[in-house]
Amino acid sequence: MKNTIVVLADDSTYGKAALAHAQKLAQIFDATVNTIFITEKADLRAVFSATEAENTLCFVMSVASSKKLAFFNVKNARKWIRKSRIPVLVVGDRTPKENDYQQIILPLDINCQDKELALWASYFPAYFQKNCPNIPKENLLIHIIFNQYKDELLNQKVLNNIAFVTKMFDNLEAPYRLHPFTKIDNIHTFGLKFAEKTGNSIMLFLMTEHYSFIDLIFGPVENKILGNKERIPVLCLNPREDIFVLCQ
Repeated sequence: MKNTIVVLADDSTYGKAALAHAQKLAQIFDATVNTIFITEKADLRAVFSATEAENTLCFVMSVASSKKLAFFNVKNARKWIRKSRIPVLVVGDRTPKENDYQQIILPLDINCQDKELALWASYFPAYFQKNCPNIPKENLLIHIIFNQYKDELLNQKVLNNIAFVTKMFDNLEAPYRLHPFTKIDNIHTFGLKFAEKTGNSIMLFLMTEHYSFIDLIFGPVENKILGNKERIPVLCLNPREDIFVLCQ
């Protein structure tokens, strides 16, 4: 399996939290942690290129509201995450609790690439049961949240994704629960609120592939997801045609 978690850390409170989250993930996935201490002179492009060629499971970075607090703020974190073919876990300044990552928030919308998010969601309960047998199975749950659109075409796209994902979860024996909602402005920002109420959560998020004119004017949804005020860890993936598969 891919057995290295690369954490991009600095000496701030945020950087130390990123390292703690990487160590938590390493426990779940039976992986090693490769810590890269970053400075203003760090060549992150070279870091990404080198680690993507290795057996890297994911990156971990902390994101603050200001560059005065940590190396990554929302703007430059978004810039670098969009260049990565490897999933990136984004955290804030809160260190993980003992029972974190047991509740997985999976927002499903109309994108066909959401299926890769579902694949990643299934990994958490599977590896928890494999490498952390002391965790009760009933504590592990994937929450599938989705909007019920009034538009028939949009709603059918969501239902198609749900049908695919639930069939996959059933085959994998992954525990899940469906949560339909209506009148949601954005399923991902809503997901953060849902995760905050659920507790012990991680949310999965698909980065925007092509920014629209509205995104350029008002800012993409990533601005609210990365460094979110709810302090929810978010696993970010970029849309790609070839689905990333972690061997089990």
